[in-house]
Amino acid sequence: MGKKRHSEDSAESNTPVKKEVPEFNGTVFKAMLKEPTTAMKGLEIFISTAKKLPCSDLYDVVEGYIKISMECAEIFKLLEREKHVESELVPIFESLEMILLRTASDLSHFNMVGNAIVKKTVSSYMTLLQGSFSSENHRFVRQCLSLLSALVSQGPEAAREILSHIHVNKALSGLAKRKDKRGRPDVRMAFIQFVLSFLVSGDNATVGQILEIKEILSTGLKEDRMSIVNLILSTLKTRVVLNKAISKTQKVRFFTPAVLATIASLYKWNGIVDATTDDDRVKDSEHAGLSVIRELVHGFLLDLCCSRKHGISFYDASFGTAGRAGNIVLLQFLVGQKQATEDELVTDLVVNVLKASPDVLARFFQETQYSYTPRLKSAWQDNVKLLKKIYEAQPEISTVFQTREAIPLPRLLSMIMVISLPPVCNKTFFTQGLSLANTAVQLTTLSLMNFILKRANRNMEYLLDESEWLSSDVYTVGMMGDLVQQYRETLSKILPDITSIVSKWQSLSKKEKTDSEENKAKTEGTVAETAEVILLKTLILQVICLYQKTVPHLVSQCKFDFSKLLKGIVSEKGMREEVPPVLQYQILQLALDLPASKFSWFQSSSGEKSVLYLLLKMFVSSSSSHLKTSTRMLVLKVLKDSGVFEYTWTELELWLDQLARVEPHQQDTVIQFLERVLVKLVCNSYTYTDKVASLVQEAAYLQANLSSQEGDAASIPVSHIDDVLDMLDVIMEGNEGEMEELGPSLSEDLIIQTFPFSVAVPAALEARNKLPADKGVVFEYLSAVLSDVLHCQREPLPLCLALLQYDKELVSAGLSASPHPSIIHLHQYYSKWLPQQCREELVMSCVHDCVMSLLCRYLQVKCYQKCLHNMSYPSAQFSKDIGTAPLKTLMGILLDLVTRLQGFQETTTSEPAAENSQEGSDLFLETDQSSTAEANKEQILVSALGSIFKHPCLEQWFLALELAALPPHTLNPVRLKHLCAQLNDDILALLKTSAPTLCDLGHLELVCSYMGAIEKAVLKELTEQGSQAAKKQSRPFQALLSLHGHMDPCSLSEVVSKLLLLPQESLISPSSEGTQAQLSVYGRAALQILTESKAKPSRDHGIFLSQAHLRGLSTLLLSCSSPALEAFLLQTLSTESGSAKLIHTDVLLHCLQWPLPDSLAISSLLLRNCSTHRLCFEMWCLEPANMEKLSDQTDTFLPLINTYLQVATREDPARPKDEVVKALKQALLAKLSQCVLGNLTDAQHAETLASLIKLSANIKDTRDLISSLPHALQKKLADCPDEQETWRKSVTAAAFKCLTAAYSHSKNQTTSRSEQEHSILERLQGLLVAEDIPASEWNGFIKTGLKYRYRDHHFLNTLSKLLEVMYGSSEVQKDLIPLSTLHMMTSSHSLFLPTMLDSDEEPSGCQAKEALVSLLLCLVKKCPTICNSSHFVVLLGAYGVTLSTSDQKLLLLLQEYERNDVSLRKFQSFVWGPAAVEHHKTRKSLGASLWKQASSDDLLALLKTDRMLHTIAHFPQQRRIILQGDKELMYWNKALEDLGNLYDPRFLLPLFSTILQPECVIDCLRFVSSHALGLTVMALSSYDPKVRAAAYHVLSCFYQHLEGARFREKRQLLYLMDTVKNGIRQPNQKLPFLLTTYITKVAQQMLKPEDHMYMVLNRFLLSHQSLDFRRVPEFFKLFYGFDLEHKMEREWILSVLEEGISDGHCYELCEQQGIFQTLLGFGSSPLCDEHSQIIRVLCQAARLTRAAYNLTKSCGLLTWITQLVEKRNLDQQLLSAIIDLLHVLWFTNLGQKEKQEDGAKTSSSTAEKAQSSVKCLPLPLIGEFLLRVKAAQLRLFLQTLCSVLKHRGTALSVNKRADRLTLHPQPLSCAEALTLLLCWASLSRNTPLLTQIQALSEKHKVKELLGEWH
Repeated sequence: MGKKRHSEDSAESNTPVKKEVPEFNGTVFKAMLKEPTTAMKGLEIFISTAKKLPCSDLYDVVEGYIKISMECAEIFKLLEREKHVESELVPIFESLEMILLRTASDLSHFNMVGNAIVKKTVSSYMTLLQGSFSSENHRFVRQCLSLLSALVSQGPEAAREILSHIHVNKALSGLAKRKDKRGRPDVRMAFIQFVLSFLVSGDNATVGQILEIKEILSTGLKEDRMSIVNLILSTLKTRVVLNKAISKTQKVRFFTPAVLATIASLYKWNGIVDATTDDDRVKDSEHAGLSVIRELVHGFLLDLCCSRKHGISFYDASFGTAGRAGNIVLLQFLVGQKQATEDELVTDLVVNVLKASPDVLARFFQETQYSYTPRLKSAWQDNVKLLKKIYEAQPEISTVFQTREAIPLPRLLSMIMVISLPPVCNKTFFTQGLSLANTAVQLTTLSLMNFILKRANRNMEYLLDESEWLSSDVYTVGMMGDLVQQYRETLSKILPDITSIVSKWQSLSKKEKTDSEENKAKTEGTVAETAEVILLKTLILQVICLYQKTVPHLVSQCKFDFSKLLKGIVSEKGMREEVPPVLQYQILQLALDLPASKFSWFQSSSGEKSVLYLLLKMFVSSSSSHLKTSTRMLVLKVLKDSGVFEYTWTELELWLDQLARVEPHQQDTVIQFLERVLVKLVCNSYTYTDKVASLVQEAAYLQANLSSQEGDAASIPVSHIDDVLDMLDVIMEGNEGEMEELGPSLSEDLIIQTFPFSVAVPAALEARNKLPADKGVVFEYLSAVLSDVLHCQREPLPLCLALLQYDKELVSAGLSASPHPSIIHLHQYYSKWLPQQCREELVMSCVHDCVMSLLCRYLQVKCYQKCLHNMSYPSAQFSKDIGTAPLKTLMGILLDLVTRLQGFQETTTSEPAAENSQEGSDLFLETDQSSTAEANKEQILVSALGSIFKHPCLEQWFLALELAALPPHTLNPVRLKHLCAQLNDDILALLKTSAPTLCDLGHLELVCSYMGAIEKAVLKELTEQGSQAAKKQSRPFQALLSLHGHMDPCSLSEVVSKLLLLPQESLISPSSEGTQAQLSVYGRAALQILTESKAKPSRDHGIFLSQAHLRGLSTLLLSCSSPALEAFLLQTLSTESGSAKLIHTDVLLHCLQWPLPDSLAISSLLLRNCSTHRLCFEMWCLEPANMEKLSDQTDTFLPLINTYLQVATREDPARPKDEVVKALKQALLAKLSQCVLGNLTDAQHAETLASLIKLSANIKDTRDLISSLPHALQKKLADCPDEQETWRKSVTAAAFKCLTAAYSHSKNQTTSRSEQEHSILERLQGLLVAEDIPASEWNGFIKTGLKYRYRDHHFLNTLSKLLEVMYGSSEVQKDLIPLSTLHMMTSSHSLFLPTMLDSDEEPSGCQAKEALVSLLLCLVKKCPTICNSSHFVVLLGAYGVTLSTSDQKLLLLLQEYERNDVSLRKFQSFVWGPAAVEHHKTRKSLGASLWKQASSDDLLALLKTDRMLHTIAHFPQQRRIILQGDKELMYWNKALEDLGNLYDPRFLLPLFSTILQPECVIDCLRFVSSHALGLTVMALSSYDPKVRAAAYHVLSCFYQHLEGARFREKRQLLYLMDTVKNGIRQPNQKLPFLLTTYITKVAQQMLKPEDHMYMVLNRFLLSHQSLDFRRVPEFFKLFYGFDLEHKMEREWILSVLEEGISDGHCYELCEQQGIFQTLLGFGSSPLCDEHSQIIRVLCQAARLTRAAYNLTKSCGLLTWITQLVEKRNLDQQLLSAIIDLLHVLWFTNLGQKEKQEDGAKTSSSTAEKAQSSVKCLPLPLIGEFLLRVKAAQLRLFLQTLCSVLKHRGTALSVNKRADRLTLHPQPLSCAEALTLLLCWASLSRNTPLLTQIQALSEKHKVKELLGEWH
């Protein structure tokens, strides 16, 4: 047997076997083991060969041996010797290891062999293996450990059994120390592999037991080989760290600090690199190996120590403040890492672990071995760097605020301090660090202090951010304020006193000063030292700034004068070059942050300048834009904080801007002057404040006197000035707390009036008057500044008086012969704003030239303000030649500036800002203060427009002439009129340009005075001149029409009311002859305002129109022709329907007289909203002339008529509506009917006609219309697709109402299912859109339908499809029945269970069940939340596991439940059908304790044998097991009529997989006998790879159970499965359907040993090791058998062919073997008795297109059929089979052409087939076919014959054109015709016809028919 098998293997092998061991196979090896002399040699050969396997070139001796010796008894017999020699045991153990390694890998299907070896070894030889651990033979110990590893690899059970028999002792744990110094494989490596094998192969319980052994990773890991380290770490990571089944407690117990330290020692790994390297690259290889190991261990430790999900890190919500032990393992591990400051990876590990576990931060620094006491060592600096890295990794804002739990503030502060303040950083730490005389130590200390304070500042900013806490439910803003206060107090306790930090600065400065006095011989070292000192100073300044932000109370307690710092960077000569810019910037930043009280700004010691002087000097001498900007900000801050410039600090920018423009060599003189003025001003501000107040009051009195008013009515009351001055006193005294007691805050206007200019102006003027004449640059500087200040004045008189006063003092003092020219020019310039009596000229000059020169000179600064003040130039001074030209020019410039401001873009300043930032980035170490942001567009616009429109000149002169409120002037009337006209036009242009912008910005209050002036001027004009129509539009009305959209609604309503109440003569222009009157200026104005106001519905208050107003509008409408007025009236009536009752009926009559579109629309609204107007219209209609007009102009009046008919039904007994409606019917009904029938798209005609019919017509009037309308509708809808949508909606609504009514009326579900309902339902599916149907109608339809049509499958199917429409979109109507409710209504119906569980096979019941399942499936897909496991009882009870449509949908429904996490596995029941219901009843009655779950036998018993055989014979190869996308097509097969007789493999294959799990018990014999194995084998022929994969999985599971089973046919079945498995060459290979049919039949035959085929098939299987899937097994042997039972063999193989030929692959397989030629040849033989069976095989093949074509063309099948038919001894069965074959053959060849029309479309090939068929069907055969077959076969024959005759003409014409030989058609003979008639009469049971045919045949002696009667 062995030789035979070997020879066959050799013959079937594709490659020759190697010559070295040509005869060595399993049999030879077994024989050698039995001989003691050859046993060891056999083992050696076996081992050497097994090491090369698996290999395609070598015979697999391992597989061959275990096949014939599954228990390896021969090898174990070698261990039974009394004395064991280690050298002999090694090959024995190694051979067992080779076998075990293969059974655990590629030979896993032989795992029973491996399990047998495990059991044998554990029971008999475990003591031997355990005792070998103490052996000195390293190879023997290694081999024992390797064998144990291979034993463990067999699976979890083997690992568990080995572990239970291993005793952990010193001998075993000592194996980890037995290493080979030369790097060869040693005992330690084998031991580690042995231990890790438990982790790899064992289950979770085994892994947990291994983790209890502490000695696994004790020592030696640092010197292990690279591969071993990689193996250990990767295994621990995958099987322990990432294993969810291993608890965190187990991991913590295993990964002790010692184990973690051992793993961390790999950072300094010095083991052997496994990879071979060249000699010259050994060092590189070692370095690369070290890098790999370091990265590997680093990743492992990060996952282990940092991950809360997989690692050993526990979360402590208290951050270690609760006093719990916490992560003690991690703490001890981190404390032991001594190289954290030296190794970057270790540093990263420590940082990340502490970031993940901040609770151990404090204890880590308490227990760490690193010293943090400041000292002069680099190790201390490294320790501080580590500390900074640790805290830099911590989040700036603590995660404690992300929780919703309220924590007490003290504890909350402690938790914040954990991650923001290192515990080693205290006051002693910082004091010692700063006291050491070492720059590096001081730098480190200050850098750490800077870092801590920045984090503290960021935390405080977050805590003080109100936006974070206003919406918080846990903390309030007040609580956070208290927390910040406690935070500051805590910080102040650990920070050193600020005096010590300042003293450090002073000591550095003194040292630098001392060094500078010495001889400077700089070297590289001194340069570096200088850089450190600069950095140190910078850090000191930054720390002081952070002190102010975090602990300001410490700064306030400091008495140091910080102005000394400024003196260090700037001298009297300017900026010191030796001071780096970074220090300059930081000192300026410090000055900006610290309070002003910490600097002596204005004090100057003897011989030294004040700090203010140094600041000004720094400002003009700074070359850096950053420094210049910071200095400017500082100067403004200093002066503003002094209290003198509280409200006028913006003026200081003008002083600094002009200072920057002074020539550099003259700047010092100006700075000295400015410094003296400011110092004096700060020291004695009251004097100058009083002077400013007196000047303001003097100007007020002067203006009052000029306008002939009393002094008390001045522009600003004296009391206000006194109040403001009192407030200023409080400010200057610093009494900030009293500010709130002074009353409301000052308004901007009051501030501008009270403080028009700062006190610096009189102070500077006073100092100027005392200057000598050689200070010309100061005079020019002052003149330029004062010119800018003058341009910024809204009211220039106080400043001009001040300038005049001090100029007079200057002249009277007589210090020089004449004032400086700049003073004279300025005097001449500002004098133009002085009253005439106050003017005193110093020097005569041309005023106009002076003005224009100054305008050009100062055009660069605030142009719009200069224009405003130059515009205030008294117009009387302009010459007659010039006139108003300068004024027009100035206003034009102003308008242009406003236009440009509105188009201003913020990006204009982006590029310079970018350049500045780039410049600063190179200079500064750190920038804490960002550059000042530019004012945005809105602020600029509001400020500029406010300055313009608040200017007195514009406010006073706008419409002053019209209001008769002129300001003081000396103009004659003509020039006054010209001036006012020009100013009004220009101001109006400004208002029109600016008002929209101000409206968008919400600042219309800036122009409210102008709007008030417009209102007053318009009302004044209407009062004085409203009695007659205006000829032209005045300027007030121009302004009104341009700006009324921005006026106050109340004021606008008053103006409009005044307009509408004017006399009619004022609103209408007089008409000339032949023309109609038009609206006047006032009328058009009123109409325009009303129209535009109606167009803006967003306004707060609309214009209310009273009855008087509407009557005025009505009168206007009657008196003039104005389309705009009609449009307004129409808009008013549309929006305010109640207004119709206030309009006179004359308006309606006017509109009827002139039937224009707007007029008729007005008429419709009047009729709709007022009964008075309806009565008027009815009376108008009763006039015959008017009715005739309506009839003639029907199209024109149609909207009006339609409106009237809609409102005519309203109850009003006083109206003659019946007479009017009757008259309208007589005049319009016939005409409207014709229009509607002629044009169905005219909805208005149709609506009018419908209303008229509804009101008045009877059935006689509409009879013609009813008869003509359907035809017209059908015709029109076909021509007008646009109307179909409207009709569709109407028909849809009607259909719902009709169905609801029908269901309610006919409640009997069995008798009321009319065809009308079905047709409406079918039509409704294509009509409905979700928006068409209201929710109420939809809900009513569902409720009524479910109540009365629950078993109507038409209704249920329609409902399923309508659900897709109604609930398909994301936005579903609110009031629709929820899907969950609909599901509940469906499933709780009384007919639900009878319908679902109905086992009746009636079509109506099946259709209802299928429709109900479809509805449930649709509901579940739309609303997954309705899924519940309680539904499984009904669903499984209704399920039949077949391919019927209802069962397929039920399976889809079950899978939808699975998708929604409602699993059938959790339901714990897989029983289906009625058994499922009974099972549930039993379970419910017995309870959970007594209930027994269904076994696999119970499930298999549910499989019906006949249905299983039918399924196997017609297995659905196209069926898929996994859904393909959202839309799963239902499986169907047109060749099968009843799919309900086929089981569904989509359900059965997973079911088989479930019951064949290793832990389950199954009767293998029952599995085979129930044909479950056969169906699984048939699944291997599926076209779906996933079905095949499932089948292979089921077969592998069954194979394992079969190996352990015990029944008689076990070995035969096992061998059959081995044979099939050996024949499969590719993974997931698709087997031919023919071969799976063969295997299935063979499997069933194995259970019938009494059958003849049992021996035949077993004989074949035992002679082959594998099946050849390219051939039909033993076809010729069985077909041409010579045994006594040869007929049985032939019939058996023919049955295989009959059932197995299903696709082209099967046909090709038979074609290659010549099976069809064999069948045809044998069928023609007289010896053939199996004609019918052969024909059935051919018929099965003929269903394939290719087979039908080849059999017809190549095999001569038609000729064979003809010869067979010509025999006169045909029985009825054979004849029926021939007809079936002919029918299938014809229609398969014909394909889809049967559906095509006759003609040229038919291809020539088809014609040839048709012709050939015609030639081969001689007509005499008809008699045989007609008279000797049953009706079913006769029908097939006649169908075929009909098709042949149909294609006959086409075939003949095609062949004739191709000149092919054709047979002439033969006419039917009389006998043949009579035969057809006889057949017909017989089938139709036509007795008279039969009698006539009989008489005729007897009369004429027709032999063909006479035989049929006898």
